[in-house]
Amino acid sequence: MESGTKPNLLSNLPDCLLVLIISFLPFKQSVQTSVLAKRWKNLCRETTNLVFKESEFGLNQFVVDTEAKHSERRALFVSVMHQWISRFTGNTIETFELCLPEPVGFEEDIMSLIEFAATKQTKNLVINLSSSNSRQPPGALHIKLIYNQKNGLDITRLFSNLIYVRNLTICPFLLEMMIQDCDDPMKLHDPMKTRHLVIKTHMYPHEFGGITIFLNSCPELESLTFETYTTGPIVRYWPLIHPKTFWLNNKTYECLERTLKAVKVINFCGIPNELHVLQYLIRTGRVMERLDLHAAKTLNNEQRRLVLTAAEEFQKIVERGSRHLRVTLHNA
Repeated sequence: MESGTKPNLLSNLPDCLLVLIISFLPFKQSVQTSVLAKRWKNLCRETTNLVFKESEFGLNQFVVDTEAKHSERRALFVSVMHQWISRFTGNTIETFELCLPEPVGFEEDIMSLIEFAATKQTKNLVINLSSSNSRQPPGALHIKLIYNQKNGLDITRLFSNLIYVRNLTICPFLLEMMIQDCDDPMKLHDPMKTRHLVIKTHMYPHEFGGITIFLNSCPELESLTFETYTTGPIVRYWPLIHPKTFWLNNKTYECLERTLKAVKVINFCGIPNELHVLQYLIRTGRVMERLDLHAAKTLNNEQRRLVLTAAEEFQKIVERGSRHLRVTLHNA
């Protein structure tokens, strides 16, 4: 049989299966399927994995841009996102990822996108509003956003849309904004239903308050992952917050008492701020079973020594909340 007469197996599949197949593709590739044939034109609109990354839209390349031109490019990216969700025809979303670093001027757009994700019962929500390569000192971005957040990025409103998200990924930007947006941040919202939480963090002291808010707000949390940035300005001291004494308190949270069994650190470097957080979790986690430390891949010999020493120290900690805890070091 000639190739031209071979049956097209994909064409024989019903639309619901084609949408399922498309949903397994990276978002950018799923959009490209719209040009395959007339029937495929709108199928990608039903994909259940929506990933909006500014860098993947060619708007964050290594080019010299005026501020006005950069703002114009970002406005175009935001417009594309709005157009896409306005034409989305699906009922539920498996994964919704929003990556718009340092979103000054686009706070209301972020709110509407997250509210859209909430209405579609998103199972996995990733919010990344931080730049991993930022060289600004901590807090600089927050100063820029003090006016803007009051007009758009209301943290209480934002988190009211996250209550029912089972798998959530957040960034340093949200950690910092949470603690500074409310006089009593521990009462920002109702208890969340999040089971699996990923926190992207520099492990700066001013992010610690945000971490405790999530521990308090997620009473059903089962796994906690810290994905630490290995780039950014080095901060040795943060006014009013001492990294060590912050975590020496014996305050505990419901998830530490009842549900949190697995903690993972990605890009573990063995720095003091990492150790303070993990020592607290080891001491207060009553049902913890696993602490997995994944060493950063870019460590030099001295840094690798620090990682090995830190892992050995964790093994020696006598004051453990759980006698079933196992500490494992990977990639060292």
